Amino acid sequence: MRKSSGLILAACLLAASPVFAGNLTLDNGQTTWVSTQCPKPAPKEEWKNADSNTSGDEMNGLSTKRLSWAGAMQSYINCVAAESDKDQTMVNETIASGAQKLINDAQAEVNGPKK
Repeated sequence: MRKSSGLILAACLLAASPVFAGNLTLDNGQTTWVSTQCPKPAPKEEWKNADSNTSGDEMNGLSTKRLSWAGAMQSYINCVAAESDKDQTMVNETIASGAQKLINDAQAEVNGPKK
């Protein structure tokens, strides 16, 4: 019963996925979430190629590029955090409302038909 209720919950979450910002995937008992709204900046490799022969002007240019990339990565991190917070709230609300419906239905069944 526990396995089927987990599958039902997963199916409900996946069926409702258009409401969520990220993609929630259930595969072989493992759940993963990935962002769909936050593009990750491309890595800047050229700054790693500096060596003792790199001129001061080139180093300054590479440092500027590195700082710019680091700023873009911080924006990406902030975006992922905000997107995941929204999805966590939506999942919690979905579970709470689903559980409340089950509780209400069970109570109605115990109480029998209203007269």
